[in-house]
Amino acid sequence: MIKAINWKVRIGNKTFWLTIVPALALLVQVVAAVFGITIDLTDTVAKLVDVINAVFAVLVIVGVVVDPTTAGVSDSAQAMTYTAPRAKEE
Repeated sequence: MIKAINWKVRIGNKTFWLTIVPALALLVQVVAAVFGITIDLTDTVAKLVDVINAVFAVLVIVGVVVDPTTAGVSDSAQAMTYTAPRAKEE
């Protein structure tokens, strides 16, 4: 499954970052709870998401970030061959 994802393209996707940050924060909270440590990352995660939004807003304005449109979790065989976004066909 890991080989079926074009990670270079996914890492440039805003949605990827907006979902991975809260997921990692949740993982930290759960692992800490196993050891009896209570961590409230609600405000921290909200601030991190705000920073990510601001960075991507600037990148979108200058045209750096393009959302790769793929269905499901895996990229298509064609998308796996990309090293950069495909040129628009006329």
